Amino acid sequence: AVVSTQSTGGVPLIPVNHCIAHIEMGREVTGADNPTVLYVSGGNTQVISYMNQRYMIFGETLDIAVGNCLDRFARVLQLSNDPCPGYNIEQLARKGKKFLELPYCVKGMDVSFSGLLSFIEGNA
Repeated sequence: AVVSTQSTGGVPLIPVNHCIAHIEMGREVTGADNPTVLYVSGGNTQVISYMNQRYMIFGETLDIAVGNCLDRFARVLQLSNDPCPGYNIEQLARKGKKFLELPYCVKGMDVSFSGLLSFIEGNA
């Protein structure tokens, strides 16, 4: 939605790409010059590299994003969202004694997690 500068108290609005803002914060904190990152945020999963002052997407999810997959996985296991589903899944996994082969697909640098989610939903 467009907001007029009048409604912001005269402070100009600066458009920001949400994804790039996450990566830029990481670059600032780590001091990385030309990082390659696995960007996982909400419905996004992308392999992104920064070089020559430009971002390039090398790969991305072909279906469901990692974050959404973890959210649904946690719901299937009836795990809390507090502090976040991924953390709670990891804590539960640390207690495990059995390793399972999980289906996933990589095509070049693109990834697919729908088979993983179907496996989880069918075996939980």
